[in-house]
Amino acid sequence: MTTAKTPVVDRVARLRTLAEVDRQTAQDAAWTWLRRLGTGLPGHDAEAQLAQLFAAGSPADVDGQTEGMLVGWTTPDADLDTAGRVIHTVARTTTTRLGLMPWLGKYFDQQARRGTNTVTRTAVVLTRLIAPTYRFRRASDHWQGFDMLTHVEPSVISPEVDVLVLDYETIGTNPWPINHIRDEAVEIVPGVLLGAKLWHQNNGYRQLAYWAAKS
Repeated sequence: MTTAKTPVVDRVARLRTLAEVDRQTAQDAAWTWLRRLGTGLPGHDAEAQLAQLFAAGSPADVDGQTEGMLVGWTTPDADLDTAGRVIHTVARTTTTRLGLMPWLGKYFDQQARRGTNTVTRTAVVLTRLIAPTYRFRRASDHWQGFDMLTHVEPSVISPEVDVLVLDYETIGTNPWPINHIRDEAVEIVPGVLLGAKLWHQNNGYRQLAYWAAKS
């Protein structure tokens, strides 16, 4: 696939060239860019740039622990179902208005094509309110849970792009609403991922947010 030339695509190309000689500086620049775009969410300009950035990515190639960042919540689609709107509203209120960030990052086992999420005590408490029987695994000063299967296939929101799919639905161990979530991840520069969080409803997937991770 040939990606149309835009300022976003040109900037990604420059960062990837920089990464060949100074990986850390390229990572820091990409991370700062994503954080800045997140301040514009939800909003048309930031969402348009993030969509271009996502389309310029390649399937995330990642193994081991990553540090996560919620980039921001997107504008709900007009046909987002009721459950999706509730999840979007509650999650946005918790993370943006209340300032609580229960998610720390993701752990990937590339060989096994599996992974899990790294979360805080807050996530454990919040999950017990809707899924009291679900159990996280303690790991040092954090918890692991919401397991996923990983594979590469075309994106459902940007079909011309191959992405790393983080599948929470078919693994069979996740509680509602996690078992209706699909994450898609692309690599912007080596070690920095941009992810799209999607909600599965009867007529397909609708986007809820962007997130990022770095290794």
